[in-house]
Amino acid sequence: MSADVFIGKHVIIGNGSIILPGISLNDGSVIAALSLVNKDCEPFKIYGGVPAKPLKERKKNLLDLEVQFLEDKKNKT
Repeated sequence: MSADVFIGKHVIIGNGSIILPGISLNDGSVIAALSLVNKDCEPFKIYGGVPAKPLKERKKNLLDLEVQFLEDKKNKT
């Protein structure tokens, strides 16, 4: 079986993790090292294990930093 894997913005995938075909890693999701992802991941949650399960929420202040960075970059040009 083959299918595309969707990887959103600000996703982190730990070393040695396995993402099965057709899975969506939504914006901001984090996959711990050596995890097996067999279900779609919700935005801004941290997953780990075999199979991967949600462990905790991830802070969303990264989005504010992204906006600030882009505005600063725009103002410099």
